[in-house]
Amino acid sequence: MISATHLEKQFRKQPVLTDITFELPGSGIHALLGRNGVGKSTLLAMIAGQLKPSGGELTVFGEQPFDNASVMDRVCFTGVDTAYPASWSLADIVAAAAKRYPHWSQDLADTLMRDFALDEHAPTIYSKCSRGQRAMIGIVVGLASGAELTLLDEPYVGLDVHNTSVFYRHLLELAESQRCFMMATHHIEDAAKILDSALVLGRQGSVDRHLLAEDADGYVIASGDFDEPAGAIAYRRHASAARAILPAATAAELGLRGQAADLGDVLEAILEVQA
Repeated sequence: MISATHLEKQFRKQPVLTDITFELPGSGIHALLGRNGVGKSTLLAMIAGQLKPSGGELTVFGEQPFDNASVMDRVCFTGVDTAYPASWSLADIVAAAAKRYPHWSQDLADTLMRDFALDEHAPTIYSKCSRGQRAMIGIVVGLASGAELTLLDEPYVGLDVHNTSVFYRHLLELAESQRCFMMATHHIEDAAKILDSALVLGRQGSVDRHLLAEDADGYVIASGDFDEPAGAIAYRRHASAARAILPAATAAELGLRGQAADLGDVLEAILEVQA
């Protein structure tokens, strides 16, 4: 569905993304991770056809997405910072989205509004909403759009435990319908449990890692008194105690015992190294 090869983006000759190369299938739940300022939102905007790449190749549904109606009509890009007219209420946003997306589900939109308790605030002007309410209306639009490819920019901002659970429940149900979701987020611990893959952007604006959920099966968390082993993606030492996340095969060669790491452990370690 999405294919990028040596993709680049510059603003006023300043590089934001450099040498982005990856492929994403046509279904599942995928995360776009990285520290602030590495270009996550920029990459989503290019995939959505809203920004033109400065170099390289990008195809979505086999076509170049920029200003391409045949691609943009199949993609929904939304998030906490989506701009709407200052006078629009939450109800106005939902009504506009219903006209914009051909596969819109009003039943799902109504259910999400109710589950998020946004139906009680439907007349509220969007510009006066909290960050959490804006995040929730972005989720309503994204999930109810029915778009084949839904791009969610920071969907977790301001969500409490209950509303995060509401989001996950509906997202997992929709992923079963062969839709594709890609979300830029900093929230790794919970998100990792539902991901099919994660694309990690490094500080140089390039792809640091692209991990499938099952890739984490090859890593362990080892503790003991040892120097930093080759291949470790995270290593910490305090006095005579060390802790590392490293390939299971490497741990076995060194005689280190460890517990199985999950995708969340691996992703957190990668981002910790970037810090």
